[in-house]
Amino acid sequence: MHTKEVILAQLAAVHDQNGWFVSMTSALQGVSEAEATWRNHPDANTIWGIVHHLLYYNQGYLNRFKGTGGTRFTIATNDQTFDNLEGYTWEEALRSIDQVMQEWRQVIKEASYEHFNEKVEDLTHLMIHNAYHIGQIVDIRKQQGTWNAEFGVD
Repeated sequence: MHTKEVILAQLAAVHDQNGWFVSMTSALQGVSEAEATWRNHPDANTIWGIVHHLLYYNQGYLNRFKGTGGTRFTIATNDQTFDNLEGYTWEEALRSIDQVMQEWRQVIKEASYEHFNEKVEDLTHLMIHNAYHIGQIVDIRKQQGTWNAEFGVD
């Protein structure tokens, strides 16, 4: 299996195909706006904040992969990536993260092996980063009492 196929398999796993862990799609299934903004402590992340953080990094790295720059936002700290920089509604944020993940899969499929190999290290870290935050989403849902094991392996 070539590295490109490995990354595509990882993208599928973090996007919408449950395997050893729950995919983003499953982790976010049925989350209401109220549940997305819930936090058990003032310093804790919310699901909505995590989605914005994942949007920020996935879109930024996708833009760099495509050669169109990073993100359109200048931030001073990583904490700002958890803010709703785009002004999205909850539904818009969900659609946007899904679209970005779909686009990732498409551009990697279409990328030359040479271009892909130049970016593979960033991609491996991005996939690990996505999986980490998906775990946080599942944990928050468990704390809320809104997690259903039928959504996938937890």
